[in-house]
Amino acid sequence: MPNKELHTLTQIVKLGEGKDFSDVRTPSVPIFQTSNYLYNNVAEGTEILLSQKAGHIYSRYSNPTVDTLNEIMAGLENTEAALAFASGMAAISNTILAYCQPGDHIVSSAYIYGGTYTLMQNQLARLGITVTFVDPRDHDSLKKAVNKNTKVLYTEPLSNPTLIASDFYFWRELATASKCKLIIDNTFTPPPIFHAVEWGADVIIHSATKYLGGHSDLLGGLVCADQSEIETIRPITKTFGPTMAPLIAWLLIRGIRTLGIRIERQNENALELARFLSLHPAVSHVYYPGLTDNRQYPLCSDQFKGFSGMLAFEVRGGWPVAKQVMEKLQTILFTVSLGDISSLISHPASTSHVYLSESERNRIGVTDGLLRLSVGIEYIEDLKNDLAQALD
Repeated sequence: MPNKELHTLTQIVKLGEGKDFSDVRTPSVPIFQTSNYLYNNVAEGTEILLSQKAGHIYSRYSNPTVDTLNEIMAGLENTEAALAFASGMAAISNTILAYCQPGDHIVSSAYIYGGTYTLMQNQLARLGITVTFVDPRDHDSLKKAVNKNTKVLYTEPLSNPTLIASDFYFWRELATASKCKLIIDNTFTPPPIFHAVEWGADVIIHSATKYLGGHSDLLGGLVCADQSEIETIRPITKTFGPTMAPLIAWLLIRGIRTLGIRIERQNENALELARFLSLHPAVSHVYYPGLTDNRQYPLCSDQFKGFSGMLAFEVRGGWPVAKQVMEKLQTILFTVSLGDISSLISHPASTSHVYLSESERNRIGVTDGLLRLSVGIEYIEDLKNDLAQALD
């Protein structure tokens, strides 16, 4: 009730302020769209500020909606804790900065997302952190690349965009022997496809913008790890401030609830389309680990529960033909990003990997004729027909 002793102008400000909702329970998680918090008294506030008592201080540090998302992600990845970020690149950069300082060294798969490659090649070099890029399948070169200053091994279970698999039997052994942190970007292979913690990963990163969100309506990143690893990363996050907004966390929580059924359908559709494209005369090569003639098929069958909703294929005729195919598609959308319920196609050489030199792109198979397809949940025959008419 309004305080009648106060002026109307003050009452307008104070109405509803500080209401206690602790007795409210709902099937969905509420959005705590607030930047700061109230305390019962000054002593309690001081205890919370000094971390002597659990509670919230400021939403750059913690927020009930974001904290709930972190709990959900830790449960999904079977880790002790998780930490949310404003974007996937924020999650990657803050994690690396938590473990590396000037003079340190990283051994990374060369087959990674173009934004991560650019971060490592340009920005980390500026900070005095060096990176050696190696084919993740070349185990001898990976061993030779590790030196006394190496702090991190970095890879993607299935690479962006050509779906080259990393053998985690080897990567786990190398990380243990070299006493390095094994950090992976699990964006392409979220659970239930791949539980990275069971394969020795120390830190698991997701661009939540992709499969976790699933609807092309948010930006976010997540890091999952044991509590000690999260507490190593958290101070960097507090200082640099790449905080996820409560509304985004709420959207992600909603998206994650349908992840299992979405990814199952996307896997089924991707395998069908990979088989279809491998027989088309306009296509010279299909990159998909679920095809039995893929030399990594046995490894992927062992490591993954499904082969991802992503695939890539090379068209004969290079960029002019690739451009024509994208412009002729009617059901499949030409756009960046991936993981949506709608099928999305992109040209990595001019989008995700545009900042790499031509020689760097060719080295990792990102040619001018390569197209990346994020397969959605549409009726499979409609997707086949759309690709057929565009390729024909």
